[in-house]
Amino acid sequence: MPTTAETIRDALLTARRERSLIETASLPVPASLAEGLAIARAVSRGAGFEDLGWKVAIAPDGTPIGGLMPGPWLAPGEVYEGAIGAELRVEIELGLRLSRDVPLRPGQPWSRAELLACCDKAFLGIEIVESRLANWSGNVAMPLWLTDAMGHGGYFVGPDLDMKVLDDLTGLGCFISLNGVTIYDQPAVHGNGDPMTPFLAWANRKEEGLGPLRAGQLVTTGSLCGGVLSPGKGEVVTKLSPLASVAFTLR
Repeated sequence: MPTTAETIRDALLTARRERSLIETASLPVPASLAEGLAIARAVSRGAGFEDLGWKVAIAPDGTPIGGLMPGPWLAPGEVYEGAIGAELRVEIELGLRLSRDVPLRPGQPWSRAELLACCDKAFLGIEIVESRLANWSGNVAMPLWLTDAMGHGGYFVGPDLDMKVLDDLTGLGCFISLNGVTIYDQPAVHGNGDPMTPFLAWANRKEEGLGPLRAGQLVTTGSLCGGVLSPGKGEVVTKLSPLASVAFTLR
């Protein structure tokens, strides 16, 4: 009989390959966050994805968590292809590119300033959240959510921003429209206050987990607007006002 890890891995690999959805209740739940991360690694390796980027967060119990973002990595103006029947959510984020490796430093935690010094670029990032798990919103245990890279669907890498934007979100706004109709227009707010908090927590994790933080990788610091459900497909305009915007197509 397949193990929990094998069952989830094989189901997620099939769903990604066929661009289909899995009934969440049909999957077992990993016993721990660590097991969920290990399965995520197995899915990434099984699909042949490179370790190009990270989605980091903090679990409700305070544990730092991360997901390897397999892409697709898209440029503004390109098209994101969603699976039939999948929920598509749009997240406006601040991203960073690592200019050097950030190895684990047991007994010598990275400081916020040190971590920023390891980055050479900040940018406006737009994540498309599209889980392989059907009806996932609010209904998935965290260890299982981790196996699917926390619902990562794809990522638009937008214009460069001044690194100082990470220090103060005051006066910034998040705007999203679909086919010319506004679906979100609110001040930019990060769930942890400081956008660097989840990144710093992950850099200072106790164990390697999914692998090392390496130069050239991109790191997303978390949504500034929550996950905004798209009511349909079409032309999307996103803005982190007054700094930058990214337009793309959902199809």
